[in-house]
Amino acid sequence: MINLFNKHLTNIRALQAFQVMRYAVLFVTGMLFAQAGLKTELIGLYEKLLFLASIISFFWVSGFIQALLASHGKLEPNQRSEKLTAVFIVVLVCSILSFFIFRMAAASFIDYGDKFTQNLINVFSFYLLLANPAFLVEYIYLLRNKPKQILIYGIVSFSVQLVLVAFPVYFSNSELTLAMGFTYAIFGVLISAAFRFVWLLVLLFRHASFKINTAEISALLKLSLPLLIAAVLSGSIEYINGFIVQRYFDDATFAIFRNGAKELPLAMLLANSFSNAMLPKFLNSEQLNQSLAELKQSALRLMHFLFPVTIVLMLLSKTLYPVLFNPSFAPSAGIFNIYLLLVISRLVFPQTVLIGLKHTKVTAFISLAEAIINIVCSILLIQFAGVEGVAWGVFIAFGIEKILLIIYLNYRLHIPIQHYTSVSWLLFYAAATFAAYLCATFVL
Repeated sequence: MINLFNKHLTNIRALQAFQVMRYAVLFVTGMLFAQAGLKTELIGLYEKLLFLASIISFFWVSGFIQALLASHGKLEPNQRSEKLTAVFIVVLVCSILSFFIFRMAAASFIDYGDKFTQNLINVFSFYLLLANPAFLVEYIYLLRNKPKQILIYGIVSFSVQLVLVAFPVYFSNSELTLAMGFTYAIFGVLISAAFRFVWLLVLLFRHASFKINTAEISALLKLSLPLLIAAVLSGSIEYINGFIVQRYFDDATFAIFRNGAKELPLAMLLANSFSNAMLPKFLNSEQLNQSLAELKQSALRLMHFLFPVTIVLMLLSKTLYPVLFNPSFAPSAGIFNIYLLLVISRLVFPQTVLIGLKHTKVTAFISLAEAIINIVCSILLIQFAGVEGVAWGVFIAFGIEKILLIIYLNYRLHIPIQHYTSVSWLLFYAAATFAAYLCATFVL
């Protein structure tokens, strides 16, 4: 049984499981806070701090990790150690900068009126300092082809986090002890980040050289910059759309949009972790055809799982939304269903091939085009479809982004879509998903 498990446990599956565990712990934490009877203001403060920390760090964490994955495999062992050291140094510097930026941003956007809030901001700023470098751990295991260690690290570290967060809140039995329990829970988040940071240091002592190579740092920054720009542009779309809705509609419509503008989390997690896990496979140009074939086969397995889940969720959304929220949020289901259509583009991976082959500059330019197209289409479609026009703007922009990447791969690198995507299955599932959308919109 153990041998069978080890045989089927790949880097891709291990990294996907790890990302699902990360999301599940965040989701369960929010659910525990709500069920424990915490004041809405406290939960809102926690979510706001978490959101602010994410805004400050998501783009550079993503960019540097993709740069590491796209360059590591071709290097000699001593160069790999220096590359890993360079990534750690750059990430640590960015974490220190994020520490100070977070504190300044929190001072601007969050009321510092009491010592309790100040303490929470202090804890979250140190959490940001430790948690972001720790993102390297799972990718060090990935590059060393140790999927079992990825899984063990995920189970241990997220179990520690869940226990440290849940225990003090769950066993609080009054409003006073509940507030104290919440404080200890936030300290639990910090302790779990420190635990992961120590784990990273142990791995670095084993596999990094701790020799500062300015040439490696310079090369890393050069490769990463377009990826950082692309991440900023893509990530900003959510906030741009919120601004557009706020500009053209009232607060009630804004709330309906925000509750519906949620892409299927499972699709995002599995697709993004799959894409990252595949990057090192494109480092050897002699094995390009083999890597493309593996990308195509693995992406097809992902299609067979995610498209049926999307279709079922789409058909049930009108029933689920009034139950999960309240009847006034029923229109959010229509927006949610449009966002579910993003799975069609999400499961095509030209960006994986491009980043793996170090053609990163084009991703920044195309991400800029995506942001512009999103703004223009959203504002135009509002005139015809109301607030759902903003969601259609996202769908169109995301689709055009993938089409432009596909065209670049085809004409610049002579790699047609058929080499890395099962086009017939994609068209079948796209048609089925659109049929489900029409059924959910006009029939159910």
